[in-house]
Amino acid sequence: MNLKHLALAMIVGSSILAEAADLPKRVLVCTTTMGYRHPSIPYGEEALAAIDAASPEFEIVTWLRQPDIQVPQAPKPPRKPGDKNSAAELEKYNTAMAEHKKAMEQWNKDVKPEADIKAAEFNAAMAKTLEALSPEALQENKIDAVVFCNTSGALPLPDPEGFANWVKSGGGFIGMHAGSDTLKDCLPYTDMLCGIFDGHGPQVPATLHAGDKEHPANASIGDIWTLSQEEMYRIKNHNRDLVRSIWFMRHDPNDTEKKGFFPVAWVRGLGDGRIFYTTLGHREDIWSIDSNLPNRINSVETATQFRNHILGGIRWALGHAPGSSEPNPTTN
Repeated sequence: MNLKHLALAMIVGSSILAEAADLPKRVLVCTTTMGYRHPSIPYGEEALAAIDAASPEFEIVTWLRQPDIQVPQAPKPPRKPGDKNSAAELEKYNTAMAEHKKAMEQWNKDVKPEADIKAAEFNAAMAKTLEALSPEALQENKIDAVVFCNTSGALPLPDPEGFANWVKSGGGFIGMHAGSDTLKDCLPYTDMLCGIFDGHGPQVPATLHAGDKEHPANASIGDIWTLSQEEMYRIKNHNRDLVRSIWFMRHDPNDTEKKGFFPVAWVRGLGDGRIFYTTLGHREDIWSIDSNLPNRINSVETATQFRNHILGGIRWALGHAPGSSEPNPTTN
């Protein structure tokens, strides 16, 4: 190759690289559940679609949604009363248990065989859907980041360790709310996320404190973020030496006398990958900016702030917005 051809090849190669750099990053969103399915998921999908439409830097190219297979559910037993309940309440419970026993006998006889067939179909369809999360499929489809929007339960990922390694090799991962109630017994996933759902109390007002008010996931909200009502998670297996706190509470969400550090949202660098997770996202009015949404408690302004919180986390995880992932364990 002469110098003229070499120079031309370099120009063409540079143009291709520049064009690739200008292409929007490719995002996959998963909203499937094997555990509790939040009613707010459709609102989450709507919000993410709106964020996508307004963000030329990235595009949601794949949606992994729940298989459209209804599995009949067995009758739920009545809740067992506590030790301090009255004799009348105990008698009411015993009566309800006797009725439940009869209902279960009828269920096992008439419904369970069909339910087992439907459950097998559902599990097979779910496994097929989640094949898109194999490292090979993510690479083949040129996915830059994966979003778990209120996923839950033991999702049948084809290769959990491979998925974590995909993130470590440069992928982005974004999780909301029940994303920490997903794959709770899967160490590659929980170690990656650096936090596991550990229960919650009733929904409460919440005052959040900024761990990093300069981070894009702070969404320029500032030092304090006040929510009128949300289901606030308790988190276990959270190593503050590995993450950068973005938002936290200074007391247990449901016990103001129990002081301490209670994580709400954080980011983490893992190898060449980036992880953003927020415990927020239970309520419909956290996601929706519809002023006419029934039973709204959180304001439209709060929902807009939450969307910007998500947008900032996504942009950071994709490398489109500067922000530190240096752990800040002394934040309080």
